[in-house]
Amino acid sequence: MRLPLRFIAPAVAACLVAVSLAACSSAAASSGPCSQADKRNLGVVAGSTANEPANQLPASGAQQLQATGASNGSVTIVVPSGKPEARGTTLLGSTANDDIVCKSDQRNKLAQVTSYIQSLKASSPEVDFLDAIDQAARNLGANSMGVLVIGNGLQTVDPLNFAVQGLLTADAQQVVADLKSKGELPTDLKGVTVYWSGLGDVAGAQQPLTITARSNLQAIWAAIIKASGGTLSVLPEPASGAAAPGLPAVTAVPVPAAATKTDWSQPIIVRDSDLLFVKNTATFSDPSAAQEVLAGLVPSIEQNGQVVTITGTASKDQATSNTADLALSKQRADAVKQALVTLGVPASLLATTGVGHSWCGFKPETDATGTYSDALAEQNRTVVLTSAGVPLCG
Repeated sequence: MRLPLRFIAPAVAACLVAVSLAACSSAAASSGPCSQADKRNLGVVAGSTANEPANQLPASGAQQLQATGASNGSVTIVVPSGKPEARGTTLLGSTANDDIVCKSDQRNKLAQVTSYIQSLKASSPEVDFLDAIDQAARNLGANSMGVLVIGNGLQTVDPLNFAVQGLLTADAQQVVADLKSKGELPTDLKGVTVYWSGLGDVAGAQQPLTITARSNLQAIWAAIIKASGGTLSVLPEPASGAAAPGLPAVTAVPVPAAATKTDWSQPIIVRDSDLLFVKNTATFSDPSAAQEVLAGLVPSIEQNGQVVTITGTASKDQATSNTADLALSKQRADAVKQALVTLGVPASLLATTGVGHSWCGFKPETDATGTYSDALAEQNRTVVLTSAGVPLCG
């Protein structure tokens, strides 16, 4: 039976104005911002702990949260205290069927979750990233967004207690073998990318890490995550500032003196945020600060006794050719060589090259939505030092 027009019109009007309640059509459930067809979940390990800069969500980390919300996925949050604190799982997207309501939900929840993450603080002494990552990775699903970790990576509880003398300089594969023998590797990282912000960045009572110490710390975590089936992606923004006040104690990790011999069996990565080149140039914005950073490598290079190759890398920045980046990356490698020679390293022990953005360690510069991000591009702006016979990407 066909309804009279006077009954149809009020129904349509009600549908149009009731966007805050329910959908007028189920079509949006499978398409548009309300689609539930490709939900991607994210694990987050975050919370202020002693001896590291106060917890702050970096721009590249915020992009991971935004992409998760846009897919209508959920976020699981764990604070890496000495006894990790699981803060539960919450929907970051929306289940609404109306596009307007859906986008509003996504914006509101993103703001709420971001604020919540940045307010987190440890409530028990010491730090445990290993177990916190394992907990955050549970129930991510087959097509996850990954795990976002914010922290310096200096765990201070067993089975990965960097406060134990010598662990910070230990061979990464030996560390993995020890964890594997004890059954302590994370079990839910297969196919998962772990995005890490602030790895090796410290504050408070913790002595700053040398380039070599931070490089080995990164190598250890990369090996652990790889052995667990995942991939480590170190986010580019360095964490800075003071530690948050009134936090439970965390044992300081001993850092080897600069004269300690470096393990040259792996690449040594120097970030652009350490050297601070003026944008698109090979000029240090603060030459004395750059020399202070590089000074820690001098004894290691001399003790190595072999030629060390300094390789400049560059971000692509949506370029269609690698020509300009090849030149710039070589110029930056030359600038680092000159700084090391000024510090006393024989020029005969140093070689330079540049690869631009075309190299084995290049990382994507677009977020999960395909949008270019300068924060992500920053991770490709590095100088890598390698000894003879050591591959650029380890």
